[in-house]
Amino acid sequence: MKKLLIFGVISIFMGAFNIATATAAWPERDITIVCFASPGGGTDTSNRVLAAALEPILKNPVKVVNMTGGLGGKATHFVWSARRDGYTWLGASESLLVLPTMGAFHTTTKDWEYFIFSGAPGPISVPEGSPYKTFEDLVKAVKAKPGEIKFSCSSAGSIWRIKLEVLKKYAGFDYKFIPFDGSAPSQVAAVAGEVDAVHTSIGEQTEMIRAGKLRPLVMIDPKPYDFPGYGKIPAITEFFPQLAKYLPLHQWLGVMLPKDLPKPILEKITEAYKEALNSKTVKDYAKTTNSTIYGLYGEEAKKMAEVEESVTNWFLFELGIGKKDPSTFGIPKP
Repeated sequence: MKKLLIFGVISIFMGAFNIATATAAWPERDITIVCFASPGGGTDTSNRVLAAALEPILKNPVKVVNMTGGLGGKATHFVWSARRDGYTWLGASESLLVLPTMGAFHTTTKDWEYFIFSGAPGPISVPEGSPYKTFEDLVKAVKAKPGEIKFSCSSAGSIWRIKLEVLKKYAGFDYKFIPFDGSAPSQVAAVAGEVDAVHTSIGEQTEMIRAGKLRPLVMIDPKPYDFPGYGKIPAITEFFPQLAKYLPLHQWLGVMLPKDLPKPILEKITEAYKEALNSKTVKDYAKTTNSTIYGLYGEEAKKMAEVEESVTNWFLFELGIGKKDPSTFGIPKP
């Protein structure tokens, strides 16, 4: 019995020693960012930029792989189930905050650490051949044919769908929603004429706007946007002042890590992230995509995520889009 006890103590000691040694040496191999969104969209692009900026700092490859499905629940489950060794990160956006009420995954902001990297406001845009030259034209069409004008954006729980629902609920803008598995395919559908309009971020639309493939009509935001080389895109509140009460709702892009990751590894990731924010790679990305670099981490990032988690989960649930009561997950009502 005494020998067994001694053996048990030694095993525990050696296990703790091995964990501490691995933590101190981290990283020793490739890091994988599992991006929940499809290639080419804002989350995917921002993840790849962040990975490129982090590689020389961490002195190991940082890879991005796309794992779509389940409104983001598939990638979230994969990362949540992985070993807590700092080598598997979740490529995320604010869309993952609504997984609880959408019935896609059970975790909430209390379970994750957030690195909120970048974001951008979003316009409603139409393809180059569209008969709608202004937002007033589009409004007239929607009123004339309620529920028929087709709008695309990413999945049902995305910030872009939520903003369209705000427009529908509080301004009587009765559109037909056509979902896509990410912003990139929804924009391709608009350019191809499969839908009448698309709502994604200005960062995601930048190249298509510059190429004349998309024409932005209005920002679903309380502020207009001055697009370099294009001109002013008006704010939605110029047409529907009542929406100022519900806006802005912010897009953010970044990565998430399980909260119970070993503290020394989380500290190393945080320091590398802070250094990466000052890199030329990140600065060039912000300029070319018209994106804002938030650069948030720790409590500041967590607070931003908590506020938006509350607003978006409850809004979707009360509209009947969300399947589960947010209160069952401990998400407070805003």
